[in-house]
Amino acid sequence: MKPITVGIIAPSSVIPKVELALGIQALRDEGLEIKVHPSVYGQHTFYSATDEARAQAFIEYAQDATLDVIWCARGGYGATHLLPLLKKKLNPKKIKRKLLIGFSDATALLEFARTQLRWKTIHGPMPALKTFSALAPGEWASLLSLIRQFSGHNKKGQNGKNELFPLEWIYRPPPFRPVVGPVVGGNLAVWNSLIGTPFAGSSRGKILFFEEIQENVARINRMIHHLEQAGGFKGAKGIVLGDFTECRDTAPLVFKSVPKDLFHPTPEELMPLRETLDSKQALAMVFKDLGQRLSLPVLAGLPLGHGGRNYSLALGEPYRISLKGKTPCLTLGA
Repeated sequence: MKPITVGIIAPSSVIPKVELALGIQALRDEGLEIKVHPSVYGQHTFYSATDEARAQAFIEYAQDATLDVIWCARGGYGATHLLPLLKKKLNPKKIKRKLLIGFSDATALLEFARTQLRWKTIHGPMPALKTFSALAPGEWASLLSLIRQFSGHNKKGQNGKNELFPLEWIYRPPPFRPVVGPVVGGNLAVWNSLIGTPFAGSSRGKILFFEEIQENVARINRMIHHLEQAGGFKGAKGIVLGDFTECRDTAPLVFKSVPKDLFHPTPEELMPLRETLDSKQALAMVFKDLGQRLSLPVLAGLPLGHGGRNYSLALGEPYRISLKGKTPCLTLGA
């Protein structure tokens, strides 16, 4: 069987070149053939290139019949800018279906490719991140197994690995029965930003997955309520959470008493408005309240996102939430 061919694009922020070189070498060491779009190495203000150039890179590789996989080099921000351009210029009937890989800001492109182009998509680590070339053996196995399975490169008679993720309850509605449905989602802020646009994800019949980085608990709570009020959980079957990295509960500082200078109080004259909560505890409260309002199972502990672990998830594919003994688990396959 011919090697898996990968085209790397940079649909969002500027790319760190040393990290990308290390990531490309790690992929080549696994036997993948790599092609890097020239726009990856550029810079236009905050981005690797202009919106038009980044969109054109995606279009060129989407139309390249020699490629099996398109891989986002890294996240950052700016991927949502490309969606109208891609919608206008890509005809899914005229291009070979591919596998798209990425996460974080690439959430918008993953959902676009899955729904508009009918591609397979993987929420997985990206080669221009510092952590990519140092992925743990289990993370590599998770990633490569899904790539082979969903790019059509499994050997004859070889089935994909139905990986099992042990989880923990945030909210368990009584009575709990196994839940089966496609997993969709990704970065919470990006998913939330698509609400109200033609590219918003659908929750009906789905298990929603979210992860996040550097958003405080108040903003996360606001996003969750916005999604709920906008119908973003309508018809959902459950919610599973990955890493919420550096997502802290914060409280503003207020006067202990009237300071000597109202406009320049000293640190000693200030105190927190309220006691802050441990991040895990605060997030559990937010998502437990959501589960209770919606009567949906909510689970946490998926080892993926912006934290220290980054396993891979096949978006749009059926997963099962069920019990293994007393432990709730998420398993690929109905």
